[in-house]
Amino acid sequence: MKETAAARSATDSTSIFSLRGTAQFLLKYGGYLMLLGLCIIFALLSPTFLTKENIINIFLQTAAIGLVAIGVTFVIIARGIDVSVGAIVALASVLGVGSMKTLNLPWFISILTILVVGVLCGFVNGFSSSKLRMTSFLVTLATLTVFRGLVLAISRGKGWYGLPDFYDLLGSGFVGPIPNSVAITLLGFVIGHVLLSKTVFGRQLYAVGGNPEAARIQGINVDRIILLSFVICGLFSGAASLILTARLNAFTPLMGTGFEFSAIAAAVIGGVSLYGGEGNMAGVLVGVLIIGVINNALNLLSVSPFYQDVARGLIIYVAVLLNTLRQRWGR
Repeated sequence: MKETAAARSATDSTSIFSLRGTAQFLLKYGGYLMLLGLCIIFALLSPTFLTKENIINIFLQTAAIGLVAIGVTFVIIARGIDVSVGAIVALASVLGVGSMKTLNLPWFISILTILVVGVLCGFVNGFSSSKLRMTSFLVTLATLTVFRGLVLAISRGKGWYGLPDFYDLLGSGFVGPIPNSVAITLLGFVIGHVLLSKTVFGRQLYAVGGNPEAARIQGINVDRIILLSFVICGLFSGAASLILTARLNAFTPLMGTGFEFSAIAAAVIGGVSLYGGEGNMAGVLVGVLIIGVINNALNLLSVSPFYQDVARGLIIYVAVLLNTLRQRWGR
């Protein structure tokens, strides 16, 4: 039987050798290719880029953002957005460190406080978005301002330094050759992968992000899934606050600033759709490393901080562009 013109057209449009097929391939694997290309370019420009010490430094610099990106991924897959995560990092730290510095509570209460504050902040965002039907972007924009204001009010704009030995161990210790904070982040990616791909919650999360109304008809508690996505995001933001506080061995009022944009950009570069229902942890890890590699290389090449801000803005622009193109051509 002869192949019809329509069949040939469909085959040509999906072939990797066609323009559309090439576009789909690049959009699907573009993050991996981008990471490889950036590493090659920066290795040629800086002889210290591929040294063991610098590679470890890249992972250290991206550990906290990586945990935040994991949490943000759950929210974005559920068709939400959370721009308050950086402020959650700071608020959790100020309350956790403040419990030791002002109330003389033990260090393990401080750690528990940091994680619980993250969860509670996520719950506030999730409850507002799911139960009160408020737009997630506007809700988290509001809580971003509230949380940052609380940080400055509690700390009076001052940092607290010199934390107990456990924080120092967590921030500077190693698990074999891997720094503790990096090991925690990698464990976070494994947990995130299991939740998304191996659990009923993960399947329901993708269903809600793909089509909330259809998911509701199927009997899925959509409000509960959305709420849990924000709670998980808050928990991972609290974990990021913990390892960042430990690495700095201090709380500083401006910690976590800009994390929301880096985390969202990393997720989107890694293939998480801003339209919901798509994404995986392997891609998010690649997105986090791309941002880490760019930030590290700009410092190695002594690029002005002003131009670094331009570069970060362009990263976010490219991330949104890739997401739009992926939505249009990637299927």
